[in-house]
Amino acid sequence: MRKNWRMSSTLRLFFILVVILPIILFSIIILNIYKRDILQQNTSRSQQTAQAISYSVSQEIRRLTGLFASIGMDRDVMAKLYEINRKSGVEKQQAYYELKVLIEKYTASISGRVLSVNFLFKDHQSYSYLKNLNLDDSYFRQKTWYGQVLNNPDSVHFLGMMPNILYGNYNPYNMVAALSPSVINPLSQLEMILFTFESSAFDHILQSRDNTESSLFIVTEEGQIISSNTLASRGGEFQMHWFANRGPQEKGYVVDVNGEDRNLITYAKIDQTGWWLVQSIPYADLTANYLSVNYIVWVFALMIILAFILVSFYFVSNVTKPLNELLRQMDLVTEGDLNAKFMRTGSLELIKLGHSFNHMTERIQDLLYHHERQEVEKRKAEFAALQSQINPHFLINTLNSIKFMALISKADNIRNMTHALTRLLASSFNRGGILTTIDEEIDHLKNYLYIMEIRFGRPIQTRWEVDEDLAGYYILKLLLQPILENSIIHGLKNVDYPGIIEIIVSKQAEDLLITIADNGVGMLDMDAQEYDSDGIRHQHSFSGMGNSNVNKRIQLHYGRRYGLKYEKNKPQGTIVSIRLPLIDTPEEEMQDQLLGEGG
Repeated sequence: MRKNWRMSSTLRLFFILVVILPIILFSIIILNIYKRDILQQNTSRSQQTAQAISYSVSQEIRRLTGLFASIGMDRDVMAKLYEINRKSGVEKQQAYYELKVLIEKYTASISGRVLSVNFLFKDHQSYSYLKNLNLDDSYFRQKTWYGQVLNNPDSVHFLGMMPNILYGNYNPYNMVAALSPSVINPLSQLEMILFTFESSAFDHILQSRDNTESSLFIVTEEGQIISSNTLASRGGEFQMHWFANRGPQEKGYVVDVNGEDRNLITYAKIDQTGWWLVQSIPYADLTANYLSVNYIVWVFALMIILAFILVSFYFVSNVTKPLNELLRQMDLVTEGDLNAKFMRTGSLELIKLGHSFNHMTERIQDLLYHHERQEVEKRKAEFAALQSQINPHFLINTLNSIKFMALISKADNIRNMTHALTRLLASSFNRGGILTTIDEEIDHLKNYLYIMEIRFGRPIQTRWEVDEDLAGYYILKLLLQPILENSIIHGLKNVDYPGIIEIIVSKQAEDLLITIADNGVGMLDMDAQEYDSDGIRHQHSFSGMGNSNVNKRIQLHYGRRYGLKYEKNKPQGTIVSIRLPLIDTPEEEMQDQLLGEGG
């Protein structure tokens, strides 16, 4: 048989095999692979940085694209350009001013970055916002990009860095974008819009990164520098001899070896432009911290080993002692002693575990107590129902004899009343179960109503609304008669107007709903006559059960979700609603065993 170890021995072995040895092995392995993996980690981080910056630049380009496209597609702008191109004098100056206001509305969000907006017309005329072109429009028409832009209208094309093309501008290179608007106003003759702006629109993105160890560039495929976080000249050339080895991917990395210099180059393509975001990191910077990391790892590993050696002895004793005590108390519970308690000592987790154990034993005791009480109450209710019965064969035989004598004497009222009473009693005594069908219970009520009408010497108007689909469903025996009796005796007995009782049997959601309503004296009078301060009836009904016992009987069998509900009838009287579960087979009378804890 396999020998079980003590927890203290298991925990000590655990600290040695699972903590101390892995720390030593891990330190050796991580130091051996650190120098290799640090390059891979930095490469991945560098790629993520390049992609993130590329995304930010793309967002800025989309923002500028949207701005420039809005100017080119604005019908008001086109209308003013038409006026500038066609009118003269004061009207032309007014059009100049209004166009300036329109453009400033768009460029306000990037104020200071837009150097100029130049409009070129098919008739070789031009209009400039902010600064004029220092080159004739024929210079631009000869460029390859000019035809490409015309062939792809309504799209903003970023042309990259161009030598200065503006009067009064002293930067050797500026960023230029072009847009050829589609025919919004054919009469305007507008052919091309040139947007000249500073590359600082991208510089702040590159310089906002806390990236002192790497150099960031935005370059064209030809190697022209668009922007950088270094002092590299805008419009200058970036060494792109590695570019041919990059493969077809739009993002990745290469190792650039230039003599003794080795640099990690990560790149990512910028959307809508054909530009590239390039990041360059010297390999020497990636491995500079290896020695310091080596020293820190070993010192840290030794400190952890010493700390675990000290903690293990304390932990073993602090855990095993309270656990052994808890196990002892659990053994007492398994032997039937529910008064066993765990004295809360040890760690917070053990204290919570002990609290849960104590709560569990108290809950078990409470559940057992309530279960026993429910069983007692249930047996009392059933016993009370049995006590209320008399010998059924003797009583029925006697009533049949009275009915036969009334028949001989031709006393029809006595015969009919005796017949109704016989059927009423017979329906109460039939079968040995506790359930009866709704159809049988309705017949039981009709016999009872007939007897009460003869007893009080006046008819009771009864309205029946019984769902025929529910006639075969089952309810507890003698459930409705006490409620009907209360409606007659306490509601209609002393009224001087025709009494009306309405009985409705219907289905509501998944429940059976039975409503008994009268137009009698009302609920408050009934309550005063029927119940004392403890909710116990003063008088006895035919079945020996009052409304409180009916409600209690329902809840003992089916739980507190079911029972009686009282409401005032309008204009007068009382409505009693009885909510029951839908039971379609007699075997379901045993469902109270499953629902007993619901009360």
